[in-house]
Amino acid sequence: MEENFKRSITKRRIAMTATETIAVPEFESRLSVFRVRANFAAPYRKCKFFYLDRVNLKSRKGFLKHVQNVCKGWPNGIYFLKLVNGKVFARYEIVNDEVRTLFKESPNTGKEYLVWDHFRRH
Repeated sequence: MEENFKRSITKRRIAMTATETIAVPEFESRLSVFRVRANFAAPYRKCKFFYLDRVNLKSRKGFLKHVQNVCKGWPNGIYFLKLVNGKVFARYEIVNDEVRTLFKESPNTGKEYLVWDHFRRH
């Protein structure tokens, strides 16, 4: 009787293990634009939405070129693009109408931005 009881506990422990699945980031063509300020990040009023095609995500160079074309005339600063679900897609710095830096990881969480997954897949 005691032996059967021990086996059932062992079986339950094995059955409780789970595997984690990682979802591939979905493509969204319309992203929200936020501007990072000294103490907060606020939606950028001049351009609320940033439109993107799959063609622009095939390479880092193509993405930066598209961002640079859209962001002409924007003030210097750090901006980020958000998906509908609230996750940050990309973060970049603009200096004198040029994209100076495309950040790879979030300074707060240390996680890689989703745009880099798209670069890796193509």
